[in-house]
Amino acid sequence: MELGVHDLVTLNDGETPEAAFERTKCFVQEIEKLNYKRYWFAEHHNSPTHASSSPELLAAYMSAVTSKIRLGTGGTMIMHYSPLKIAENFKTLTALAPDRIDIGLGRAPGSGPNEIVALAQGKPNSFDDQYDKIEIILDYLSDQQADGYYGRTNAMPQGTLTLTQPWMLGSSGQSASKAGEMGLGYSFAKFFGLETDPEVFKQYRNKFQASRFFEKPSVMVSYLIVVADTQEEADYLAKPMELSQLALSRGRMIKNVSPEELKDYKYSEQELNFLNNHYDKRFIIKGTPEKVQSILEEEQQLLGIDELMVYAPIHGEKERLNSYKHLAKMFNKI
Repeated sequence: MELGVHDLVTLNDGETPEAAFERTKCFVQEIEKLNYKRYWFAEHHNSPTHASSSPELLAAYMSAVTSKIRLGTGGTMIMHYSPLKIAENFKTLTALAPDRIDIGLGRAPGSGPNEIVALAQGKPNSFDDQYDKIEIILDYLSDQQADGYYGRTNAMPQGTLTLTQPWMLGSSGQSASKAGEMGLGYSFAKFFGLETDPEVFKQYRNKFQASRFFEKPSVMVSYLIVVADTQEEADYLAKPMELSQLALSRGRMIKNVSPEELKDYKYSEQELNFLNNHYDKRFIIKGTPEKVQSILEEEQQLLGIDELMVYAPIHGEKERLNSYKHLAKMFNKI
């Protein structure tokens, strides 16, 4: 199974954006040494807890300080931007870093209603169907003539040696069949906390038609994962993320604090029920390498996973990297 990183560039408490980006650069370089296949940046707007609002720029910068790892967006929220601009950004990136650039095609806003209006300059979205917009983006990415007035212009640069690799993003399973019909990879964000029937992934594979981008179906699933040498250490390191998930369930966002500050925090019965549900349904996974590997192997068999994407904003870079090292060892990357 291939491995990748899903990063929201979560800000530690008191950390500046500059420090977060420098820390992220060093982390991407370390992840490349561990033979992870790809590294994706999310798109979130007006979020005080994350610094990943422009994932295309982050991917571009990171491609210049790495040599082999694939860089991309998980995702690009296509509702906000013109198909031409999206395609030209990624064609340029692909020319700069051949065969190393991905686009995660996201149909959600990645923001609230005020941000949607601001990004659209006060104008409503002109596409009734986001899948139609994706078709135009895909035509542009592969130098095909797009439909309608989009076909009157070409996305530049033309004739790149390799193509951007497009993935359909999903968190509820609704886009799986479309991803298969379009011949795209399917990337499912399980850490969003939405339960999905395993049949969704079978439908994707059954509907898959080979395309200029993918010859065969490819399923990627993202989890929130913490791996440590002992269960006690995993519990300790996961606590800030658990509190963050609890805050999100209440409509709030909190910055990533040190687990040392939270070691004496006692969960209420309601909070424990919420977290236990997330662990039972495997939206979040934590534990020793042996425990985590057993869970992931079960998930791989159940969902037919080809690639595991890991979101783990562990406070403390040594501990964070150690968690990803454990995963690399599990799947024989190092």
